[in-house]
Amino acid sequence: FMYLNLSFIFALTSVFSSDIPSGKFIIEKSIEFHDPNDNWSNLQAHLEFTETRLGSSDRHTSIEIDNIRGNFCLNREVKKMHVQRHIKLDSCFYNIDEYEQLTGKEFEQYKLNDERSFFMRNYYLYLWGLPMKLTDNGTQVEEKAKLTKFDDKEAYEVKITYDAKIGSDLWFFYFNPKNYAMIGYRFYHNLEKGDGEYILLEGSELIFGLNIPKSRSWYTHKDSTLLGTDILTSFQELNHAHY
Repeated sequence: FMYLNLSFIFALTSVFSSDIPSGKFIIEKSIEFHDPNDNWSNLQAHLEFTETRLGSSDRHTSIEIDNIRGNFCLNREVKKMHVQRHIKLDSCFYNIDEYEQLTGKEFEQYKLNDERSFFMRNYYLYLWGLPMKLTDNGTQVEEKAKLTKFDDKEAYEVKITYDAKIGSDLWFFYFNPKNYAMIGYRFYHNLEKGDGEYILLEGSELIFGLNIPKSRSWYTHKDSTLLGTDILTSFQELNHAHY
């Protein structure tokens, strides 16, 4: 009798497990939800954000994305100065309050170097391009997904790793099981240490056919300290050919 009960439970668990879609399927369905017409690859837009950070005053940032030409611009207000980084393919250009003739001290003070600029470009394109960016080369999607809880909500969990040349962090992404909307994610530098952060997404904005989260809030795994929140405040079509 005990054997039969255990067999039944095992069979029932197997059925439920088999009902969970694969990681790749979940990501594909999420992309259908967030970008049904493949508009991300052709996006040309100007986005503005308010970014709060723990222990700092609010930061105002705008970005210009031109995915057709491969250009990107980051404009950030620093001590009432407008500091701009322009990236045209693999070349970087800089100006402060529209002045292009910058001193060595200004380059150092505002960290205006190509390595930093490429990092910032990749950072913004990755975060605001999710989940579409999960199909980029070098992304390794764990086929076996899980049904779990995230922020007290039922969610599919998909594990993501990257080729060594891209990064060593371990990522987990969470999706609404009903419509596959992405609701958040987390990453670890070292899973055993429980470091890293988790990110909660709230609200949505329809931007030129893209369903983009309105805000994302960052918390530590260690004690759930709120590190900051990025809020999309406005957007418009990019009306020039960039730098």
